[in-house]
Amino acid sequence: MTVVRALLQQRHNYYRWLLIVEVIALISLRPLEHAPQLVSVVYLMIGGVPVVMDSPLLPHNRLTPQLRTAVIPQKEHHHLQRVIRRRRWLQYGWFCAAGVELIWQLSLLLLPPLAVQLSVLHMLVWLALLLYELWALMSALAEEPVFSGDLVMGAAGGYLLIGFTGGIVLNSLLVLDPAAFSVAGSPHGDLPTAMAYAPHVLGAAFGSLTTLGSAVLNDESLTSVSASVGITIVGQLYVAILIAGVLGKPRQIAIVRKAAHQGHRRSAPSPRLRRKSR
Repeated sequence: MTVVRALLQQRHNYYRWLLIVEVIALISLRPLEHAPQLVSVVYLMIGGVPVVMDSPLLPHNRLTPQLRTAVIPQKEHHHLQRVIRRRRWLQYGWFCAAGVELIWQLSLLLLPPLAVQLSVLHMLVWLALLLYELWALMSALAEEPVFSGDLVMGAAGGYLLIGFTGGIVLNSLLVLDPAAFSVAGSPHGDLPTAMAYAPHVLGAAFGSLTTLGSAVLNDESLTSVSASVGITIVGQLYVAILIAGVLGKPRQIAIVRKAAHQGHRRSAPSPRLRRKSR
């Protein structure tokens, strides 16, 4: 097994588990209404899937000594270095997001004025992490050699990842601008509004992603309208770029093969008939 083949298998496992975790999180939205504190745990799990499944943190993801010492071509060597660098940045980003999430959640409970100041940092850190994960996922999908079920699962996981990213953005905006949301009071009296309505805000993000909208967003607020339009645009761009990358690749491969075949025909010597000597 080559290094690229081993990394490809790890990547396919990442596609599957990302989609599985996201689907379970969506199914759990209704139960999460009774325990909204766990929504932040859901975000950490989704953001941590590539850190666990597509990194050497797990023993089965580490390259064997035979692969590490094997002589690999220069092109594959550059690809391996790029993958390792991407994994390292994802690990650092996830640990940073986990620390900011913990401090933000504690400030919501203990120091609400501090939570307002931290909401911008909370949103920017999570946006940087999840959008980088989305970009890395799209780059990985573009490098897939063939169209397969794993590629479809990876594409679906990336689309759902946009919805969860939008949920984090809306959750931070709920602290910064509560008037942008149609929420009254708190269904859980002992919890802050941003924490109590986290499942509703996540559902509103997926409503914006699918262009259905949500009653949680205030249509008269420029903040909520801008956030909703931004989520919708990112979702549509993701679909358009992914379709161009996936569907355009077979055509490019066919063009290359056709050009190579024509070049081979030109370079091949024309057969000549020989007269038999008598």
